[in-house]
Amino acid sequence: MPLRISFNLDDADLRHFEEVAQQTQANARLQPAEATIAAAREVLERAAQAQAADFVRERFARLRTMLDMATDADWTLEAEDRQRLLNALACFSGKDAADANVGFLDHAIMVELVSRDLEHDLAAYRDFCAAREKQLKRRRPGEDHEAQRREWLQQSRESLQKRMHERRRLTLDRAGSSVRKLFSLFGL
Repeated sequence: MPLRISFNLDDADLRHFEEVAQQTQANARLQPAEATIAAAREVLERAAQAQAADFVRERFARLRTMLDMATDADWTLEAEDRQRLLNALACFSGKDAADANVGFLDHAIMVELVSRDLEHDLAAYRDFCAAREKQLKRRRPGEDHEAQRREWLQQSRESLQKRMHERRRLTLDRAGSSVRKLFSLFGL
């Protein structure tokens, strides 16, 4: 029988996670994007080897999606969007994030926080992957459609990223100034 457990993060908890995010992002700016991605991938791999609870595994699936977004050659992002994604991944690349003593629950909470800020980015990428897979299944063996494929990928990517930007703006407009962004470094 499932048991639902919820908890609130108070202002001190949010400040702690925000400080970790700001520190790791500042440090990550001093290293190449590939190093940030590799460090986040290391955290993900350690989590995959652990026998974690479903709650934790579900959050780490979001981290995997973020890593896929960062390395998918078909999903090229504008510089500002790529930086937002790298800012999120940087939360898993600092000294504390790489420390084996940092619990998977702390990482899962951080994934939850950053994925909320990237919710429209993640949704657009998932839709892109599903559409790409569907488009690949339509191809007939032996036919060379590379030029059409590249054009289709570009149109699909541009359309979904435009939707991503619009939804992000709508979310901020609806939230108004009374809602505090968790991590100011993830701004539009």
